[in-house]
Amino acid sequence: MHKNLQRDFRDIRTECEKLASGQQSELARAEERQRAQLRLQEIAAILDGQGGSSPLINLGEVTGLLHRLQNQPSALTA
Repeated sequence: MHKNLQRDFRDIRTECEKLASGQQSELARAEERQRAQLRLQEIAAILDGQGGSSPLINLGEVTGLLHRLQNQPSALTA
């Protein structure tokens, strides 16, 4: 399960970095951004329920990315 969480986190982080650098990103669409935020919240809840530790993914990194995504301006496209 943690491997899947790590993969989802990594994919969202990559898209967030693309958005921040002005590249084309799935997160430029409001629906995809919302889905990413919900997934990060789910990942954080799972990790928090397990004591916040995993050899593959760090709760602090997940919450940091969630805050970054929530505060990052988006170039929303229709």
